[in-house]
Amino acid sequence: MIMAQKKITIPLKKALEDLSSGEEKKMAKAIQTISTSGNVLILEQLISLLLQTSNATVKKKVIALLSDVRDNGAKQLFIDTLNDEVYDKLKTDLVNVVWNSKLDFSEYIAEFVSLSMQGELMLAIECLTVIENMTGPFEEHHLLEAQLYLKEYFSNLKGTKEQKDEIIAEIAFFIREQNDGIDADLLLD
Repeated sequence: MIMAQKKITIPLKKALEDLSSGEEKKMAKAIQTISTSGNVLILEQLISLLLQTSNATVKKKVIALLSDVRDNGAKQLFIDTLNDEVYDKLKTDLVNVVWNSKLDFSEYIAEFVSLSMQGELMLAIECLTVIENMTGPFEEHHLLEAQLYLKEYFSNLKGTKEQKDEIIAEIAFFIREQNDGIDADLLLD
């Protein structure tokens, strides 16, 4: 469980190095060190490591670590990373991290709606899962922003990828259910 702290300690720096070493024993010890005494400041380095590594074991362990983050200060970093083109190839994995996280991302519902439209089918499915598992309550302006993204999607892009359109339609119905008291209405075919 990564906690909030002010600086990256020497043992954490060593753990980050050991995590990317590829040596099983060093990696296991590094995971333990990061899990027990990590802080939000190393999240960017962990995400960068995900981008750089081709080692499936390292990737799996880093994703598990990221999923275990419980510091609310990490939410904005995850959202910023998801919106950064540099991390495009990690988006599906990072959305999965959010889904497995104990953090509440309800205030970012519009960002996940937008993200669902940007990538391939798998990213849309992961976003749908995150959205459907949000606890809410949702603020009206977040739902309205999500509706605007959906209206734009269906007026401009519909028909390009049929399966993805179905996933986006499921997201639209979820937003509509959350949005009962708001006058704005989705125009779905």
